[in-house]
Amino acid sequence: MAIENITVGTMAIARVGRNAIEVEVIALEDGGAYRVRNRNGKEFSARRLEPMPDGVAVEPAQQIIIPPTASNEPEKTETPEKHLSLMEAAIRVLQSQPDGSAFNTRELVAMATKLGLWTPTGAKTPEQTLYGAIFREIATKEHPRIVKAEQKGKFRLA
Repeated sequence: MAIENITVGTMAIARVGRNAIEVEVIALEDGGAYRVRNRNGKEFSARRLEPMPDGVAVEPAQQIIIPPTASNEPEKTETPEKHLSLMEAAIRVLQSQPDGSAFNTRELVAMATKLGLWTPTGAKTPEQTLYGAIFREIATKEHPRIVKAEQKGKFRLA
């Protein structure tokens, strides 16, 4: 299925999945397939090629290479603030209470969301996840940050 205006040494468009890749034709294979090379130097076979837009076959030596300048370098942006885990958000909620109040996990999750410290995920039971994380910290750490309060089901800062 060779197209007349696509010959060895010309540039063409190869379709790989949904992507259109600019390639250089380097050889004709048996059965009408083409051996091509992409810009990164990877060689592969392509059965169907399309001519370059505008109908002009560009020789590889005629390609224009633009040197990097300040105008085409990617802009440096500030790194986004790291999202807090639910446990860290709960600790910050407890730290924001001046009187050292105690809260249950449902209240901690609601307050962390309201204050914008934690963004709800697709989890169905974040309260139970937080409960488990608190008890895991109590059981494994010598000095846990959160401890059980005197009231049943409530937690406070250590």
